[in-house]
Amino acid sequence: MASRACKPETIYESNTVDIQHCPDCKMIHLTMGSITVRMSEHHFTQFAQDMSKGLFEFNAAYAQPSLRVMM
Repeated sequence: MASRACKPETIYESNTVDIQHCPDCKMIHLTMGSITVRMSEHHFTQFAQDMSKGLFEFNAAYAQPSLRVMM
């Protein structure tokens, strides 16, 4: 049985991160510089929520208004 090649599509790109989704394998490819992390769609959703909560807590604890983002 031949395996299909993964063909991720970019859904968001910035100077610090490239987020791609592969409809074939149903995985999110999160690339930060030379590091790429692949995770399920569900795991990515949970990870994104945790990062948002972590940023909120970080800003509250260290009072860095320049790092606040709209959620």
